[in-house]
Amino acid sequence: MRLTATALLLTLPLFGCAGNGSQKASSGQAPGLAMIPATRAGCAPLPALDSVGLLRDVFRLADDSMRGRHLGSPEGAKARDYLASRFDALGIGTIAPGRLHRVPVIAAPRNFNVDHAFNVVGVVRGSVSPEQYIVVTAHFDHVGIGRAVENDSIYNGADDNASGAAALVALAKHFAAAPPRHSIVFAAVDGEERGMPGSRGFVDAPTVPLDQILVNVNLDMVGRNAKNEVYAAGPGKYPQLRPVVEATANCSPVTTLLGHDTPAAGPGNDWTNQSDQGSFHRKGIPFVYFGVEDHADYHKPSDTPERLMPGFYVGVVRTVADFIRRFDEAPVARVPAAP
Repeated sequence: MRLTATALLLTLPLFGCAGNGSQKASSGQAPGLAMIPATRAGCAPLPALDSVGLLRDVFRLADDSMRGRHLGSPEGAKARDYLASRFDALGIGTIAPGRLHRVPVIAAPRNFNVDHAFNVVGVVRGSVSPEQYIVVTAHFDHVGIGRAVENDSIYNGADDNASGAAALVALAKHFAAAPPRHSIVFAAVDGEERGMPGSRGFVDAPTVPLDQILVNVNLDMVGRNAKNEVYAAGPGKYPQLRPVVEATANCSPVTTLLGHDTPAAGPGNDWTNQSDQGSFHRKGIPFVYFGVEDHADYHKPSDTPERLMPGFYVGVVRTVADFIRRFDEAPVARVPAAP
């Protein structure tokens, strides 16, 4: 039996669900913002976030009716429009040409012969340096319908990457209520499973100057891990990010590890170019990529929303919010990547 988002929500009070054991913001946080207690001494409280909305959104995006959200499909467009409507409902700002940004796609059979796609883009303007940007990305597409496994041919892509796309909405809502010093762009990008045309289009025809993007924060597969571990890749290529990532990891409610970002990780284990952060890295923009190692349901019909781990998932998104806050308060200068 497949569980619902409501059923999974019953587990969240154990992990500090918003409205359950949360507290008001302390000094340095936006007044009136719901927070959860710090994980250890010396750490600031973490944002509670809208965990109810987070799970509602991930269930919606990974529903069977979305039929795997492949590039160019009607269901991919439905997912795109759902995310746009969520940004609109939250009052998240737009960047020209608007909420949807068209990007080119190489028309070929592997790309379902489509020649364009759309990213969903929003912005929360900075209060101090609005002309400088933190760009937060997550892809919303998946692989669609495929070979049936146990009579199921819908590849729902709940962890990969409805989890990241839904997290974008929760993060946008949080920072709209806790205005950052620098502007934060939230970009739900299309086509990662087919060569990353969404993120490539974002940086190849930028709507914000590339030299004013301070860092890319990418989320791809952040919803479950049996070891309670998430990786923050990037400091291996951009060592200047290590202190802020390590400080974030030290205060994370989940085990946050650094790695998977140098050739030393071994063949196939350097994630630098394996998701949308690679498009930013290609332009010399530092990145931190939050994601888990592959699990047994990766790219299978069994990657369904009821298999997500709500406490872990919410903990990861809180960790990402904490990293963005830390970076926003003390941004790190861009320097060329390490080899």
